[in-house]
Amino acid sequence: LARAASQLRTISPHNNNNNNNSAQQKQDQATSIQTGLNRLDTQLHNLESSMTLSSVEAGRRRGLLDGLRGQLSELTGGSSGGGIGRPPAGGGQSATAAALRHQDELIDDLAIGVGRLKTQTHMIHDESKAHVHLLHEMDTNVDLANQGLEDETRRAMRLREEKSVWRLHLVIVGLSVLLFLLILMGLS
Repeated sequence: LARAASQLRTISPHNNNNNNNSAQQKQDQATSIQTGLNRLDTQLHNLESSMTLSSVEAGRRRGLLDGLRGQLSELTGGSSGGGIGRPPAGGGQSATAAALRHQDELIDDLAIGVGRLKTQTHMIHDESKAHVHLLHEMDTNVDLANQGLEDETRRAMRLREEKSVWRLHLVIVGLSVLLFLLILMGLS
């Protein structure tokens, strides 16, 4: 549709020359545009019949297609309008053409904005995937550090127990020696 609209703008009445080449070229372009519009109409009908498009979207596209047909009919004098009559003569034509051009410009701006949004969403998606990866690595590192701390705590507890058992053994040996000495002194 955008290509057909730009082709329509190139054959506007302001670009008219009075020689036969220009008239023939204009007619060839109009025929080419009409063929493209018919092809788009067929594709739109196929999309509607296969329920690929919602009725609102199909209606919007049908309106754009009819607008382009009206523009083509206006520029070629109604010969290839596809059954749509010429708009009213006079200032209505230029106002309609200006409104359609303005609408095309707005749609082009909107398409650029949507393209930018798409690019930004892809960038945000990639960045969020990187963040998820970093968080996963951090979680793994925290688990490893936690496991290491638990192992060191167990080792410290074992050492403490072994030291306290060693002290008890030393106290028992010392007391045993003292008892043995007291018994020897008591017998003598």
